[in-house]
Parts: sequence; structure tokens; C-alpha cells
Amino acid sequence: MLEDNQTYIVVDIENNGPTPGLYSMLAIGACATNDAKEISSFYRKIAPLEGSGEHPETMKWWQSQPKAWAELSKDAEPAEKVMKDFYKWLKSLGTEPVFVAHPLAVDYTFVSWYLYKFLGHNPFEENKADIILSLDLRSFISGKFNKTLVNSSRNKLPEALKMGMPDHTHNALEDAQGYAVILRNVLDAK
Repeated sequence: MLEDNQTYIVVDIENNGPTPGLYSMLAIGACATNDAKEISSFYRKIAPLEGSGEHPETMKWWQSQPKAWAELSKDAEPAEKVMKDFYKWLKSLGTEPVFVAHPLAVDYTFVSWYLYKFLGHNPFEENKADIILSLDLRSFISGKFNKTLVNSSRNKLPEALKMGMPDHTHNALEDAQGYAVILRNVLDAK
């Protein structure tokens, strides 16, 4: 499915609300992978944006995840530094990045917004004639296995597609690595 010069970048983010800009991305985890194995990873915690809010429902949910929130709430770095480091990491891979997430609509909107705000461009859109190379993992599962979108969520997948996946901890890197396992299992499935 990839061209020779491409690498899947499976991304998971954590946030404090549903919309970038109004709320903040608090962590980004990314796993560079091909169809066989993980190649490299990136993880940073991000300080909330100045002037942004906290969505009440999101923060209520975080209260139910005290261990993950405690980890997320320490050692955060400025967003501009994190996004510059993320860009450098992507470039160090030496291939064209293909953004993958589950769901794409949440993770991509935050990452794209932050890249444009702090770098002025988005490496997932460079040299692509206005085509964003991205893959929504849930939609891919739905199409490949003839499942509804609801039945293509991580919690409803057959064990064969989750084999080797670490626990979903709400640590952005661990969760990105888990989704990368699912992606490789889906690509390998007949």
C-alpha cells in the first residue's frame, strides 16, 4: 500500500478539548512503521496554549484517568519547540510521511493546526499537489473487513487484529504504538 519512498506515521494525541486552538494538544506520540515493523518513535508532552480553555466534558473524563493525567501533567514543553522537534524527527526518517490515526478526524486536525501555527506548513501536505496523504485506520478496517464504522473501533476488533497490541493507557506514544500494531495486523490479514 505504501510507495517505496513513504512511511506510515501512526499518531495519537491527548488533548483537553475537542477543537484545536480553543483547546490544547497536551501530548503527541508517533510511531513510524512499515508493514512489518516499527522503525522509530517520537513522544512529547506539550504545555497548554496561552489563552486556551479546558472543555468540561473532556476534563471530567480525564478525572476518570488519574494515572494517565498525572503522567500527562508533568514535564510539558512549549508547543513551538515540540512541533519543531516533531518536524525534525519526520525529516530524519528520509521518506514521505503518511499520517495514520484512529480516528483521523481528531488527531490530524490537532497536529495539522499546530504545525501550521508553529511552523507555517505541514509536512504531510508538502509536495503533494494539495493531496494530504492520510489513512483513517477505522475506515480502513471497516472497508477491508466489511464492518460498520462502529464495529471497527479498537474495542470491537477481533483478537487477531489486536494481537501484540499493548494496553491502551492514554499515553500518546504507547497508544500510537498500539495502533501501529493494529495497522500492521490489518495489512497482513487476508
